[in-house]
Amino acid sequence: GMPSTTQILMQLLRRLLLLGGCLVATVSPALEKPYKGPFVENADILFVLMPRTPEQMAAFYEARGFPPAAIARIKATCFVTVHIENRSRHIIWMEPDTWKFSSGDRPLQRLDRDYWNTQWDTVDLPRANRSTFGWTQLPAVRDLQPEESVGGNIVFPGTTASFDLEATLQTGQDRRGKQLEIRFENVNCPPGEPAE
Repeated sequence: GMPSTTQILMQLLRRLLLLGGCLVATVSPALEKPYKGPFVENADILFVLMPRTPEQMAAFYEARGFPPAAIARIKATCFVTVHIENRSRHIIWMEPDTWKFSSGDRPLQRLDRDYWNTQWDTVDLPRANRSTFGWTQLPAVRDLQPEESVGGNIVFPGTTASFDLEATLQTGQDRRGKQLEIRFENVNCPPGEPAE
C-alpha cells in the first residue's frame, strides 16, 4: 500500500546523508555560510562566484603538465570559478556571453576562447593541454535541467581589481519562462604575490 510517514522520512534522511552533510547548512543559517565566495541563493537557483589567486591557478595547471610559458599567461589573469545549481522545476539557460560584466564604471570583457586560442598558439601549447584548459572553462551555453549543476572558470584581465556581474538567465524549454536576474557587486579579484 501507501508508504508510511516514517518510511518517507527515512528515505528523505537517507537522501540527505548521501548528499554528504549538506543538511547542517540548510537547517542552521546561523552557521558560517557554506560557500567559498559571494553567492545568490533562492528557490530557483544557487549561483556562487569563487575568485582564485594566480598562485592557485598556476598550481592547478602546473600539476596537469602545463609548460612555464602557458603558466605565465595564466598567472597574468583573474580566474573566477562559477558554480550554478538549478533548484527550480524548469530548465535554466546558462549563457555567459549574455552576462554583463563591469569594473568601476567601465564594461569589462572576459577573456574568451578566442583570446586563449591566440595565447596558446603563441606558446605552441600542446593539444592535450588545450583540451584540459577547455574543460575547466565555463561552457558557452548550457541548459540546466532541474537539480542539475554546472561549474567552470571565467577569466578576466589581470589588471581587474574587482568586478560587478549582471546576469539574466532565461528559463523554460523555449526560453519563454520567467527571467532570473542575478546581480553581484564589487567581487574582488585576488592579487598575485608581488614579483621578487
